[in-house]
Amino acid sequence: MPGPFYGVLDVVELRQLRYFLAVAEEQQFARAAARLHVAAPSLSQQIQALEKELRVTLFVRGPRSVDLTPAGGVLLVRARIILSEADRARQDVRTAGDAQPEQLGLRVGTMADGVLGGRLRAVALGIPGLAVTVALSPGDDGIEAVRQARADAAVVWSRAPGQRDLEGAVLGAVPFGVVLPHGHPLAVEHQVRVSRLSDETVVMFPRQPFAGVWDRTLDHLLPGGSKPGQVVVEPDLVNAPEAMLRAVAGGAGIAPAVFGVAEHVGVPGIEVRPLDPGLWLQLEVVWRAPARPAVRRLVSFLLQTATDPDALIHAPVSRPQSVPTPSEAEPRKSRHRRSGPPEE
Repeated sequence: MPGPFYGVLDVVELRQLRYFLAVAEEQQFARAAARLHVAAPSLSQQIQALEKELRVTLFVRGPRSVDLTPAGGVLLVRARIILSEADRARQDVRTAGDAQPEQLGLRVGTMADGVLGGRLRAVALGIPGLAVTVALSPGDDGIEAVRQARADAAVVWSRAPGQRDLEGAVLGAVPFGVVLPHGHPLAVEHQVRVSRLSDETVVMFPRQPFAGVWDRTLDHLLPGGSKPGQVVVEPDLVNAPEAMLRAVAGGAGIAPAVFGVAEHVGVPGIEVRPLDPGLWLQLEVVWRAPARPAVRRLVSFLLQTATDPDALIHAPVSRPQSVPTPSEAEPRKSRHRRSGPPEE
């Protein structure tokens, strides 16, 4: 972890950070004191001592609640990372003493689990010497979980420019097609030309927390821009990806979907066709630098997903030099598309 995260520890105790975090999350001293099982006056004194040590005001105190100052907001981000790393260090030491597998947390973005198939089940069953907990994470939430050290790594869709503060490696590119209601005039086409979608209503997942992939997808489907009311957002997609397919089956419009997955979700009344030109979205694995050896092993294992014939993903042309890749992880031709993604 970079030095600035730990510079605070020169003058601040972990206990004070836990007290600060409780007050920031509860937004009230009384509730925070009850959560910490300490007296409210004692908690208030600890916060005052912390503010004096750091020479800043962390909270704006109101009659019934407290709000973070700008300095308090900065410390909130740092405190979560520091405390998470401290807890993980404690667990790692105990694990080493017990000769138990090292624990890692992996977040996987919506729909990526269907793309990677059995490889994620293999991760959950365990890489030798590692015990990996796999949890689904809607949209870009996996990126924030890694930033805050609530997860060791995350599999995410194409990142927006502002999300590139984390280290990352491209697993591969995934083909997206267009989902049409049964009987739609374009369903007779072998491939649907994007130019023919300009007047279609497009059913989309929410932009937040899917900003990067949302913008790229809509720009591809409607390169000339959308008209008022042409884009319909299906909010249930965050928790149930098939909700968008059901909306299409019900006549709400057309929608993008992973080509090779949407056909097998089991929603009746839809047709899935490839696009011309094709829409390809990248899957990446991201982590905090510097990566621990266990995280590097997990990343290397995930990079093999592009070589799994059951994964609906095209391997990238080259691999990053910073992450070792097993020699058997060679690029392959997809079984689900005749041609690969365009180079970016």
